[in-house]
Amino acid sequence: MQRCNLLISRVLLFVAGLALLAMVALVAANIVMRQVAASFGGTSEIVGWLTAVVVAFSLAHAQLNKAHVELDILVARLPARLQALLQALVAAVSLLFFAMVALKLWEYGYGAMQRGMVSQTLRLLLHPVIFLVALGFSAFCLALLTDVIGSLKRVVTK
Repeated sequence: MQRCNLLISRVLLFVAGLALLAMVALVAANIVMRQVAASFGGTSEIVGWLTAVVVAFSLAHAQLNKAHVELDILVARLPARLQALLQALVAAVSLLFFAMVALKLWEYGYGAMQRGMVSQTLRLLLHPVIFLVALGFSAFCLALLTDVIGSLKRVVTK
C-alpha cells in the first residue's frame, strides 16, 4: 500500500509542477501581451483553476513526507506508545474530515456536470477542474489512511 501511495502522490506532484509552470508561463505571457497588444481574456480564471489543482495535487505528497508544520512540544515529552496513539487519533480525525471534503467535491463535480456549469469569463465547463481537486483530496485521504495504520501499528508494537 505504501508503494502505491507513494507512486500516486509522485504522479500528482508531477502534474502539480506542470500546472505551476503553466501558471507562470500564462502570467508572464499575459504581462508581455499587455505591453505589446491586448492581454489574454480569462487569465485570472485559468490561474485560479491551476492554483486549485496545484494545491490539491500537492497535499498527498506533503502528508507522506511530513512537510507540514507540527507542534509537538508537549507530545514529544510523552511515552512513545501515547505519542503514537495521539498521532493515530489526529490522523483519524483528519481523515474523517478530509474524506467528507473529498466526497462533497465529487458530489459537487457530478452536480456541476449534470447542470452543465460553465465559468463566467471563458464559458468553459467547470466539472473537470472540480473532479481534479476531488482527486487530489482523495489521494490526500489515502495518505492519511496510511498514517492512521502506521500509527496504530506503532501503538501495538511499542
